Amino acid sequence: MFVYGSLKKKQSNHYFLKDAACVEEHCWTNGKLYDTGCGYPAVEELPREIVYGELYKVNEEQLYKLDSLEDYFGVGKENLYERITQTIYTNSKKYEAYVYVISEKKKHMLKALIENGIWNK
Repeated sequence: MFVYGSLKKKQSNHYFLKDAACVEEHCWTNGKLYDTGCGYPAVEELPREIVYGELYKVNEEQLYKLDSLEDYFGVGKENLYERITQTIYTNSKKYEAYVYVISEKKKHMLKALIENGIWNK
């Protein structure tokens, strides 16, 4: 699971990942990062932009809890975020991992572009 906002280390929801193995602390994927004004960011799926974050190995139970936190109820449902698979990059490796991106119907929540692609609150 690639995380870029409140789930990162030292952020408000990191406790959801307290038992997950951190695979990479410094990595990135494609997308555009926005502040929602709600205390958390959201990523818009875009191929030529970069979002920085962390990569974790999660089990099914952890994934279920993350889906609940991110208001992801499944494909075709009324989701806040969609859970997609994307390539995650590091300086020396590539991974395929889940990323939560803002649902098409919720793009009105994207308030302020975070130009450097890094969420820190």
